[in-house]
Amino acid sequence: MMHRIALGAAALLFTAPAEAQMFADLFAGRSLPDAQPATITANEARVNDTVVPAQLRVDVRRLNPSNSTIFGARVGFWSGAVGVAVDASTLDPDIRRQTVRATANLRFDETVFGERVVIDPVRDVTVDVPHLGVPTTATFALLAMARLPRDRGVEPYAFAGPAYLITDSDLSGDWGLRAGGGLRLPLSGRFSLFGEYRYTQVDASAVAGRISGSVQGVTADSGAITVSTRLRNHAGVGGLSIQL
Repeated sequence: MMHRIALGAAALLFTAPAEAQMFADLFAGRSLPDAQPATITANEARVNDTVVPAQLRVDVRRLNPSNSTIFGARVGFWSGAVGVAVDASTLDPDIRRQTVRATANLRFDETVFGERVVIDPVRDVTVDVPHLGVPTTATFALLAMARLPRDRGVEPYAFAGPAYLITDSDLSGDWGLRAGGGLRLPLSGRFSLFGEYRYTQVDASAVAGRISGSVQGVTADSGAITVSTRLRNHAGVGGLSIQL
């Protein structure tokens, strides 16, 4: 999948019209994620090397990710008032220490991202969730862009396009959306400064640990404890743009 995305991005950039204006952006800023529902699941267990259904499900009503600093880069071209770009930025969706409401169909007393979490079955309960560190991830987007060209002064622009969550082996991502807009202020020569608002929405699932325990001397563990949620991030960034 990622090979096809990279090839598509390269095709967009290297087939730019002869009159196109190539550019590269470097930026940094703060990400402010929305609180979202989350689900913790474990769909199978292994007892004495035999796989059996586990069907554990924990529903968390509202999970608050931490604010974080993001870094990124963008390369693309303008042709008049329209353009395309390849955009990549970091994403650190850690979960800060908090109290949440949750329900579970089975008792949950396990280690999630290295911290113990206990939830009793059936009842709607209040749970103290410790700080959970999620591996650093990144988002990759193909953007269609539009601007209001000006000979001088501040130049407004907007963008939108599909985004994909790039992760390590413990975290799986899916397609989502990136959209936003900003203002660009030309400096001398080929350089300009810009500031922009960015909204990113992607679905993510993280392998957070494994169920373990023993009953009457029989030891069991699960294939995986999976935490699933939808990441919705608002970010404000600023950076430097260079005409190539």
